[in-house]
Amino acid sequence: MTDSAHRVTVEKLIAGGQGLARLDDGRVVFVPAVVPGEVVDIEVTQRENDFARAALVNVVNASPHRRVPPCPHVAEGCGGCDWQHIDADHQGGLKVEIVKEAFARTAKLHPDVALVPPLPSSARRTTVRMVATPAGSLAFHESQSSEIVPVEQCLVAHDLINDLLKRPLLKGAGEITIRVGARTGEVAVECHSGELVDDFPANVRRGKKARITETVHGHNFQVSMASFFQNSPEAAESIADSIAHIFDVFEVSGGVLVDAYGGVGLFARLFADRFSEVVVVEGNAASCRDAMVNLDGCAAQIYESPVEEWRAMPADVVIADPSRSGLGKGGVRTLARTGASLIVLVSCDAVAAARDASLFASLGYALHHVEVLDLFPETHHIEVVSVFTR
Repeated sequence: MTDSAHRVTVEKLIAGGQGLARLDDGRVVFVPAVVPGEVVDIEVTQRENDFARAALVNVVNASPHRRVPPCPHVAEGCGGCDWQHIDADHQGGLKVEIVKEAFARTAKLHPDVALVPPLPSSARRTTVRMVATPAGSLAFHESQSSEIVPVEQCLVAHDLINDLLKRPLLKGAGEITIRVGARTGEVAVECHSGELVDDFPANVRRGKKARITETVHGHNFQVSMASFFQNSPEAAESIADSIAHIFDVFEVSGGVLVDAYGGVGLFARLFADRFSEVVVVEGNAASCRDAMVNLDGCAAQIYESPVEEWRAMPADVVIADPSRSGLGKGGVRTLARTGASLIVLVSCDAVAAARDASLFASLGYALHHVEVLDLFPETHHIEVVSVFTR
């Protein structure tokens, strides 16, 4: 073997989805597209003082949990689903182990971590952002590359999205977001660059101000193209069900709920009947406009403000669903100032969840328990629900 070629054993998968192995000199090396326990040949592509990165060259001894990716676009280089090489029923357990390590390593905490039952196979993504080839064919980026892979069908996308992928939507190269209402049949697109074709489907709403309606647990939600929403109604219901169970355990009833990073008011609306008042804090103007519609008739206040800049008001319960970077010091301090005795943190990054847990602990909150929701099957992405009390 050359200096850059090595045969290693994969110890585990880490946050971000790559495998961790060790070179002969003891240096940690990160390898994509592997499964714990495998012996693989790698080519080192980057060396740092205390770690290296490598490309997978060959699987010498495959894990019994390795499979041929069910989507042919993976073999073509599509970077959308980086865990398709792992058996579907094995992915959730790996995500639990990643969360446990993140909390132990980052926060020095060792909570009980439970895996929530997976979503049904019919729960496919209702929002995708794609690029187009010079011929106008829609595509996804290759993994860690500017190259693109045209696709006419996406394994994890909703049928309404796949129907649109069968035809060019742009006259040439460009970028577009497609959003659909899985339970209403509504479809909208926003063109970020390039130009839409002249014979664009008449039933598809277009533009930055376009919006669709989605139904979650019997409630209709207006969702604009510029607003955040969960990746499917089933995913939204899974998170809501976890939170509802937490509320039942703690016998939550009455008082004030703060829905921080509240988006279109999803949790505020779903739990409005449990509280005397709900408060949404959200920095995105489009989401706030949607929330005003979605919370019509509820005892609700909506604050258009970044959470860390919001003047905290007294509350009994807080739900926080920040972006991938987490709450950070400013967000944690603001939410702690509400005096809430119960805080439910919904995180889409294991390390960010652990970092925020450590910050809450420093302010007197105890981590009660943690749940892992596999809302993004076939990928390393993780949803973590953490419960804090004081």
